[in-house]
Amino acid sequence: MAGPRGEYRKSAQRREQIVEAAFAVFAKHGYTAGSVNQIARTVGMTQTGVLHHFEGGKTALLKAVLERRDERAEQVLAGRTGLDFLTGLVEISRDQAGLRGAVQLYTILSAEATDSDHPAHGYFRDRFTRIASAVATAYEQAGRDGALREGVDPRAAALSTLAMTEGLELLWLNGQDVDMAEDIRTHINTFLAEKI
Repeated sequence: MAGPRGEYRKSAQRREQIVEAAFAVFAKHGYTAGSVNQIARTVGMTQTGVLHHFEGGKTALLKAVLERRDERAEQVLAGRTGLDFLTGLVEISRDQAGLRGAVQLYTILSAEATDSDHPAHGYFRDRFTRIASAVATAYEQAGRDGALREGVDPRAAALSTLAMTEGLELLWLNGQDVDMAEDIRTHINTFLAEKI
């Protein structure tokens, strides 16, 4: 019994190495210019070896990289509602400041994926819809708790918060002196009667 578990563990470790390499290659070159061959060379494998672990090829690698980025944010927000959820957004922004490569990769891919033929187009469209809905729900919950300013539309506040977050990341990547976490906290607080 130890044999298959050992083989499975080695295969899982190899997949992790490949995802890390894909992350690095896509962060440096973007999805379009990055190649499976570059990823394979990074982990000391053949292209066929990489594709053995990721049957869907380059698109499957992209999906794994994007899912990896989202896992951490989802862990921060799990079980949180209202003001606590909004505070979680600030924590994620603070965390992003230590993950320049991840932020850069995300920004490059989200721009590339505005092309409807891009393999991540649907992912980003659905992701923005899901995030906007979750943030709007958090503002609605804050409103039920009496913590939302009078007259604030939760959906408009959510879209503004999402736009501010994306914009701050882009400014930060381009060398502007911004404190993403504190700037997004300040922005969120403009919608709240009770500050976070």
